[in-house]
Amino acid sequence: MKKLLFLLLAAFPAFSYAQKDSILVLSDVHVHLDTTWSTFYHTDTDSSLFLSAINNIKPGKYPFIIMPGDLLKHKGHSKQVMKTTFAYIIKHVQNIDKRAIMLPALGNNDCMAHNIPNAETYDVFYKSLLKPIDQNGKIKKTFYKGGYYAYEKNDLSIIVLNTVLFMSENKNLAPAAQAELKWLEYKLSTLKRNQSVWLVYHVPPGIDRYSKSPSWQDSIQLAYTRIIKKYASLIKFQLAGHTHMADVKLMINNGKLLSPVVIAPGLDTRNGNNPAYQVMHYNKQDKKINEINTYYTDSISNLKWHSFTFKDLGFKFLLDCNHGSSIGTGFVKHYTIDRGTTKSADGSTIAWNEDFCTTSKIDH
Repeated sequence: MKKLLFLLLAAFPAFSYAQKDSILVLSDVHVHLDTTWSTFYHTDTDSSLFLSAINNIKPGKYPFIIMPGDLLKHKGHSKQVMKTTFAYIIKHVQNIDKRAIMLPALGNNDCMAHNIPNAETYDVFYKSLLKPIDQNGKIKKTFYKGGYYAYEKNDLSIIVLNTVLFMSENKNLAPAAQAELKWLEYKLSTLKRNQSVWLVYHVPPGIDRYSKSPSWQDSIQLAYTRIIKKYASLIKFQLAGHTHMADVKLMINNGKLLSPVVIAPGLDTRNGNNPAYQVMHYNKQDKKINEINTYYTDSISNLKWHSFTFKDLGFKFLLDCNHGSSIGTGFVKHYTIDRGTTKSADGSTIAWNEDFCTTSKIDH
């Protein structure tokens, strides 16, 4: 049977191509409508950079446009600013593919009060972004409880979590985070064996490379890891944002890769990165991501966009951590989206070394 399939793929390349599909990923766009920057690198994204990215994206068929959080500018907003900015973003993103389903996650800067999700935030976010895709009220029911939801399409379930509740500084929100994890485990338990799951959220787990401190509360990360281990066969993809860098966290078990968390780069350049977005290709049958194309611009390109491709999604180079690995060296080069080396808060350079590999792994 395998030989027959190989012959079919060789004879009919179009058949192989038809098994692939693509998603557009726009993370940490941080649109600030009331400003125009005189320098290229700055906090928040003005309309010229945002529209340049939108215009560079090739019109195509994207079943999903995924936004892993932080659509808004940094640190707190009025209701009106939230509504106006969300409407502006949706208007332009929707024009890329009017049939695409847009799936945003709540980011820490999408909250009315910075880092603190509340009922008012959930209300504005839902009415502005989620109501158009909520056909039966199920999204509203869970989103108003805690900022999370699931979107089902055929044999794929995309579960969008609110990991702002999981953040280390939000220990007072631990009961809400625990309730979310209880819902997640229940949701996964109801899926059939032939179904696949993508998990999307804003703040990734593990050690933050900049602060060198845990991003999530320890007890929450431990409980989440336990759930991932239990349902790893269903979970084909995890996607986060928040750091603005092209990165990954590897959830491992006994030295073996259990589930990678791909971290999408940001369009905003605040964290020492070049602005970027990604197009990810996946297999229609098993729903596994098999190629990531990153598109970026920089201060010397006059909004001309460049790209690079990453296919080593088994992440063996990180698991083995060979210091002479050209893949590892290239991965760190692309970490800032080719802007150059960057440093942690303590002044140490983020480079391809043992520390980089260690902080890439989550093993409980």
